[in-house]
Amino acid sequence: MITLKDYQARVLDSLRAFFRQCAREGRPEAAFAAIQLRNGQVPVPYLPVSAAGLAAGMPYVCLRVPTGGGKTLLACHAAGLAMTDLLRAERAVVLWLVPSNTILDQTVDALRDPRHPYRRALELACGAVEVMAIEEALRLSRATVDGQTVVIVATIQSFRVEDTTGRKVYDQNGTFAEHLLNLPADRLADLLPGADGKPKPSLVNMLRLRRPIVIVDEAHNARTDLSFATLGAVKPSCIVEFTATPARARHPSNVLHHVSAAELKAADMIKLPLRVITRHPSQADQLLGEAITLRADLEKLARAEAQQTGEYLRPILLLQAERVDACAPLRDRLVRQHPSISADQVKISVGRLDELKDVKDIASPSCPVRFIITVEKLREGWDCPFAYVLCSLKATRSATAIEQIVGRILRLPNAQAKRHPDLNCAYAFSVSESLPEVLNELREALENNGFTRAEADRIVIPAAQGILPFGLQPQTAHFDPVREIDAAVAQVQVVALGGKVQIDVAQGEITVLAPLDSDETELLTSCVKTPAAKARVVAIVNLVRATEMAFGGSGKPRAFSPYARGLDFRVPRLCVQENGEMFEFESTFLLEHPWKLSTKDATLADDYHPRHRPIGKAGVLDIGARGEVVASPLQEKYAADFIATLHQQVLDLGGAGDWSLESLVAWLDRHLEHYDIPLGESAAYLRKVVRGLMARYEITDVSTLALDRFRLREEVEKRIDEHRQAERRAAFQAFLLPQSVLAVSDEVAINFRTMGYEPSWLYEGAFQFPKHYFGPKPGELRELTPSGKLTEEFRCAQFIEDLPEVTFWVRNLALKATSFRLQTATDWFYPDFVCQLKDGRLLVVEYKGKDRYTSADAEEKRAIGAVWESRSHGRCLFVMPTAGDFSVIVHKIAYG
Repeated sequence: MITLKDYQARVLDSLRAFFRQCAREGRPEAAFAAIQLRNGQVPVPYLPVSAAGLAAGMPYVCLRVPTGGGKTLLACHAAGLAMTDLLRAERAVVLWLVPSNTILDQTVDALRDPRHPYRRALELACGAVEVMAIEEALRLSRATVDGQTVVIVATIQSFRVEDTTGRKVYDQNGTFAEHLLNLPADRLADLLPGADGKPKPSLVNMLRLRRPIVIVDEAHNARTDLSFATLGAVKPSCIVEFTATPARARHPSNVLHHVSAAELKAADMIKLPLRVITRHPSQADQLLGEAITLRADLEKLARAEAQQTGEYLRPILLLQAERVDACAPLRDRLVRQHPSISADQVKISVGRLDELKDVKDIASPSCPVRFIITVEKLREGWDCPFAYVLCSLKATRSATAIEQIVGRILRLPNAQAKRHPDLNCAYAFSVSESLPEVLNELREALENNGFTRAEADRIVIPAAQGILPFGLQPQTAHFDPVREIDAAVAQVQVVALGGKVQIDVAQGEITVLAPLDSDETELLTSCVKTPAAKARVVAIVNLVRATEMAFGGSGKPRAFSPYARGLDFRVPRLCVQENGEMFEFESTFLLEHPWKLSTKDATLADDYHPRHRPIGKAGVLDIGARGEVVASPLQEKYAADFIATLHQQVLDLGGAGDWSLESLVAWLDRHLEHYDIPLGESAAYLRKVVRGLMARYEITDVSTLALDRFRLREEVEKRIDEHRQAERRAAFQAFLLPQSVLAVSDEVAINFRTMGYEPSWLYEGAFQFPKHYFGPKPGELRELTPSGKLTEEFRCAQFIEDLPEVTFWVRNLALKATSFRLQTATDWFYPDFVCQLKDGRLLVVEYKGKDRYTSADAEEKRAIGAVWESRSHGRCLFVMPTAGDFSVIVHKIAYG
């Protein structure tokens, strides 16, 4: 089982919340806006799909995940969320659409393999699962569909009439006659008729009947008018797209959640940055030699690392030849001119000659492959995180070709950071007369792999000619440690130069990392003794400046961020002190005291009626004399309520089943999250709920409640949570008392220097924040309101930036495990800003708008912030400004 990364859990949390709100309210547009607000985004309008068969009320969202982000794993979990939280069903039909037959075969194999993490994730999310390709689905029995979730993997072309398989999907097929037996009368109109006017037994009608969950992998390949019309033919219950590049025109995608490059990097999913080396086309042979040397050097690093970690890694070089007929001669030249390269280490993947097909496991230690030669693109679906280096010998390239190959070198092996930083980067060599042209190509390629323009600008880092792009090594000069370097002066000046220079006296190395001004150059030259040494220092300073200007930079001196300079930024957490040990104060401490759920009131909300649920608008459900589901409308007019109708159709197909009070209690207990409540307590409470409902609404057959079990589960969950929150609030108030066991200690602290900063997006305005710990562009800081005025949080950030008492500060990100947080009675609280003061104290600032300052939530946050401050014995300060009055920050710093 693959453990979900933090960002993947956040993606699924967004989707789960969206589906649950859709199921409750039937309004995807409202749920879409609510999730955007929860994620700190300014809501953009929800755009329903306009195509035959696709109702406006059908939930349709896109999850934007860049290359290397694990879209397939997320899709496995998404299918289960749609089934349980939107359809409220025990099983479903999932139509999993992929862009090509090659990807189809790979997906079916992975989802079928009981040892594969994708299969295990699918079973965890959906229970028993049957996976089949579209051709196999033409023989699908009703018993299979009734017995488990069925995942049908297909291409969008499979449902087009002009396609051979597409015709079979729509053709009459006796296999599906049993699927149409005993149909509810109101479903006949949903099915396509045959020549006799009756519903035609066909695969497409089975799908229309079952209202499939549609998962679209690489959705940008399926966004045309024809594709949407094709999807409408199967009458889906929802559509969830997974893509790196959502559509922005014609049929714009409803992007529910966007994963950023920073989140992928923090999760060790991708190699970043992408370091770029270019040479003139006349120097192609030299460029190739440098790429080969770099790959060999990376393999040496990988071997050394394997001795420490046991992780096998064999870096691979992808070579883009000029033409197909140049591939074989290129391999011959590699083998002839480089004795260390053997023919079996080089594979060609072009058109009909695809030698990668014969490579069973390219990641195996017994596999010799170290070089792969291609022209336009590698075999579709080929994926190997061992690909580290791209070398393009093609002077003119198509955007598609470079985009596809760049995507191959981004994945980080085993999704685990390597100890040597150079094994965490990707490398691109290219022949070109114009470096800016190559950089722009690569940036566009990254954008087409799902990164934003701003991210791509930061990811692509050019390296100076003749210098292999290892680590932070813009320019290094070597000196005699004794005769040329003044160690005492160097120790002082390296601090004064603020991280722009590294001096290793023992090795006799001076490395210039960034452009220096004349005063800084003078400081650096004072570190060496002889005129010749001073001249070499000036030479590398000038070369760094000239190189940056050649790469489109200003060549002017710039300050390194506190993070780049390696400065510590430690913030102690609020802890519970137990038996001489410190533990972070978190939610489990609020429920450590004994409480008995079984003694609590089991009455559900007045607006819940197990027999009254929407059918269109509203209706009554019951069990008939023969055990069948009986539905009757409360109103004569049938309204077009998509979600309610969907739920009714799911119930009609599911049947009543054989339920007892204990089996319903057991089902509810399995489907409720209650890690803090013993099994016996939860079961006793659930019996009270069920018996109370049966008495209150004069229900004699528990199957009536079982029909509504998903909605009942939600109501019970809300009621239990009300009791839980009441207990937590009482415990929380006790922790606020002066004699409580809460404490603040440096033993339990976060250090932003060692934490990944993973904003979902970066501030891209003109204002600079040089004191911001991670650089002048803070994460998730919005500058303007929809009306064009400065946001109050942005003004607060500007105020903090200008405070002379502040050394540096960080925009603290909400909902990220790498952020500073405090526990409230209900959830984690992530203050807006954390500041390091010049006197060594820490200042935490949470801004609250005037309309929210007096809310119970704000009062809780002020209370826990005050406790954190008081238990720190003067080392930490907490303040909550409001209504644009930032003077309280100054007062807090001055007087505590």
